[in-house]
Amino acid sequence: MFFACFVPAISFGGLMGKYTNEHIGTIETLFAQCICGIIWGLFSAQPLMIMSATGPVLIFEGSLYTFCETLQLDFLTIRFYAGLFIMLISICIAAVDGSRLLVFVTRFTEDIFAGLISAIFIAESLHFIWHTFKENPVEDYSFYEKIHVNCRRHVHNQSAAEQQTNTVPLLSLPFDVEGIGNSTRNRTADADSSRRLVNALAEIKDPMGVHRFPCGEAEPNTALLTAIIVFSTFILALLLKKLRESFYLGRHLRRALGDFGVLISISVVTLIVHWLVPDPYLQRLDMPDHINFTNPTRRGHGLIVTPTLPFSDWHGIVVSFIAALLVFILLFVETEITELLLSRKERGCKKGGGMHWDLVLMGICAFLCSVFGLPWMCAAAVQSLAHSSSLTVMKKTAPGARPEVDCVIEQRITTIGVALLIGLIAFGGSYLRLPLASLFGVFLYLGVMNLCGVQLIQRVVLFFIPEKYFPVTPYTEQMSIWRMHLYTWIQLICVFIVYTVKYFKKTALAFPFVLMLFIFFRQIILPRIFTAKELQAIDGDDHSDTDEWTSRDYFDNPPITV
Repeated sequence: MFFACFVPAISFGGLMGKYTNEHIGTIETLFAQCICGIIWGLFSAQPLMIMSATGPVLIFEGSLYTFCETLQLDFLTIRFYAGLFIMLISICIAAVDGSRLLVFVTRFTEDIFAGLISAIFIAESLHFIWHTFKENPVEDYSFYEKIHVNCRRHVHNQSAAEQQTNTVPLLSLPFDVEGIGNSTRNRTADADSSRRLVNALAEIKDPMGVHRFPCGEAEPNTALLTAIIVFSTFILALLLKKLRESFYLGRHLRRALGDFGVLISISVVTLIVHWLVPDPYLQRLDMPDHINFTNPTRRGHGLIVTPTLPFSDWHGIVVSFIAALLVFILLFVETEITELLLSRKERGCKKGGGMHWDLVLMGICAFLCSVFGLPWMCAAAVQSLAHSSSLTVMKKTAPGARPEVDCVIEQRITTIGVALLIGLIAFGGSYLRLPLASLFGVFLYLGVMNLCGVQLIQRVVLFFIPEKYFPVTPYTEQMSIWRMHLYTWIQLICVFIVYTVKYFKKTALAFPFVLMLFIFFRQIILPRIFTAKELQAIDGDDHSDTDEWTSRDYFDNPPITV
C-alpha cells in the first residue's frame, strides 16, 4: 500500500510545484498526505479510505493559482479563507443530509469528468514536450555556438555598463563556447544558480525570421532526452500493466510487476538516465536538501499562513468563497463515491451516519491544509479500493465458481502506517529530485488509463465499426443506432465545452461549476430527448465487473477518475 500511495504523491506533488510556481510542491504534498492520513486513520468512520492528492484537485489548484495571479491576489491567503469556507460548507451539507445528492451523479457526468481529466493529462504531457523542444531546439553545434556567443557579448556589454555605475558586480557566464560539445562534464549547483542570473535573450536569425532564446536555458540534447524519458516511462508502465494480464512468468510475479509498474518505470528510466547521460540539462523535481518548504521565498509565509487579506476586504473573501464552493464539489464527489464503493453490501462495511462525519472530517482536513499552506487532500478511489481488496478475505469456493467475499478486516493500523511512511519520505531530500519528464510520463499513463472502460470512449469507437460487429450491450440492443450516436455526440460536446472553460485562464476556475451544470442537464433536459428506457440502457449502473477491478491493476479502469 505504501508504494501504491507513494507514486501518486510524488507525481502530483511535482506537478503541483510546476503549476503553482513552487508555492506548493512535492514536500508540501508529502506532509499533507501524512497529516491528513494520520487524522483520517484515527478519527474517520471509514478508515479504509486513503487520503491523497488527486488529478482533479491538482488541476483546480493550478487554475486557482493562475486566477489569483491574474487578479494579483496572494494565492495562499485565498486558500486560507477557502479552506475555512470548505469546512463550514461541509458541516452545513452534513447537517442537511446532503450526501443523498450523490444519487444525481450518473454515468453521464462521470464519463464527461473522466474525459476531461484524461484530455488535460494527455494535453499537458504533450505540451511539456512541445515547450521543451521550443526552448531547446534540435540543432547542430553552430546553432548553440551562436546562442552562447550572443549571450557572452550581451553579458559583457551589460557588465561594462554596470562597472561604470559601480552598482552591480561583474557577471560571467557559467559556461564557455569551447565546452559546449563536452557531454561528460557535470554541471554543478553553482553553475545552475549562476545560469538563472542571466536574463538576456540570444537572437538567432534564420530564413523564417528572428528567434529569441533565454541565455543559459537552451541546451543541446535536452529536448530529445526529455521526449525519450516521457515516452519510455509511459511505455514501460503500459507494458508492465499488459504483462499482468498475460501468461508470462508466474502469477504472483506478474501481479507484483503490474501493481508496482508505475514505480518500476520511474525508477528504471531515472537510473538509466543518471548512469548513461548525466550531463544534459534536465528539469528536475524541486526538493530542498533539508526539511523546508519547496520555495520559502515565493511562499511568502512561515509555517502557518498569515492572511495578508483582511476579512473586511469583501472582494477577496468573495473569491475565496467561490473557490471553496467549486473545490468542495470535487472533494464531495470523490469522497462520497469512494465511500459508497467501500460500503457495498458484499463488503459489509456500511457506516450509516458515519458518511456524514467523514464529510465533516474531510472539511476539517482541508482547513488544516490551508492553515499550513499544504495542498488539499481527498479520498483516492484507486488506493482506497486497493486497500480494501488487500484486507478482503474470500470464501472457499469450488474451482471455476464465482469468488465471494467472506469479510473485510477493518482496522486503522495500515492507514496510519502508510501515512507515517509517506511523511518519512519527505526526509529524502535530494534523492527525490527526479526528472520532471518521468513524472509527465506518469501523467500521460494516467490519462490513458482513465479512459479504459469509459463507456463514452467505447461508444466513440462504434462510430467506425459496422453495425453487425457491435458488442452486445444494453445500449446497442435497446436503442436505435442514430439515437445512441446522438447521446454520444451530446457527451462529446459537453467534454469540449468544459475543456474550453478549463483552457482559458479567466474561466479555468469555473470548470467544477460547469460539471455541476451537466448534472442538472442530465436530470432535466435529457429526459425530454430520450425515453426512460433508453436512459436506463445507456446511463444505468453496471456493476458486473466493478467488484473485481482491483484484480487487474491499481491504475487500470478505476471506478472514478484518478
